[in-house]
Amino acid sequence: MSYTIDLKRISIQVYRGILKNQNLLPGRRSLLNALEERFRRMADAGIGNLFELKNNLSTPQKLSALSAKTKIPEDYLVILKRELSSFDQKPVPISDFPGVNEQTVHRLLEHSIKTSKDFYNMFMAAGGDEAISSKTGVGEIALNELYSLCNLVRINGVGAAAARTLYESGYKNIEEIAHADPGDLLNRISETNSVGHYYNAKLGIKDAQFVIDFAKLLFEFLV
Repeated sequence: MSYTIDLKRISIQVYRGILKNQNLLPGRRSLLNALEERFRRMADAGIGNLFELKNNLSTPQKLSALSAKTKIPEDYLVILKRELSSFDQKPVPISDFPGVNEQTVHRLLEHSIKTSKDFYNMFMAAGGDEAISSKTGVGEIALNELYSLCNLVRINGVGAAAARTLYESGYKNIEEIAHADPGDLLNRISETNSVGHYYNAKLGIKDAQFVIDFAKLLFEFLV
């Protein structure tokens, strides 16, 4: 299982439906304007999936060319490009996770494991914690906890502190968040954060729904 979603697996038609039902950020709600027509034009232009769409938006020149070909305004495509970037969740340094001790960080660094992506890929390749524990000297309990944290930060908007908060709130994996109730999730992480003080931001029900929506995408297209 890859760290991020293979964009070739998500067709233009499927992504149109995702956008239509997604809790978009205020600055990106204009993507819903003429949604059906604009996505039909992209499909008519030969774009079949998100990998191809991202490639066609990858440079200003390509974006302009797609705009000219489809008659879709460039400013719309610029916003669409930004929304697509949510699939490219940046790896988190292992040392950034609250509660991960320096000895664990040091032992993993000795094996060139620096980020959440490094650890996640190693964990999946090794097939579990026992082989990694033998190789690195890190205990299996610590490895399982770190796997959960590295798994959770694959969700767009979830950084190291939020991953720790979710973990301490009882959400150990993406599936649990994908099936969570937004109100329950918000209450649980708010209570956890009031004790742990992991982040300063004031989160609301829309933030919880945003996390759940992206977890659903990961669960559907990765699991």
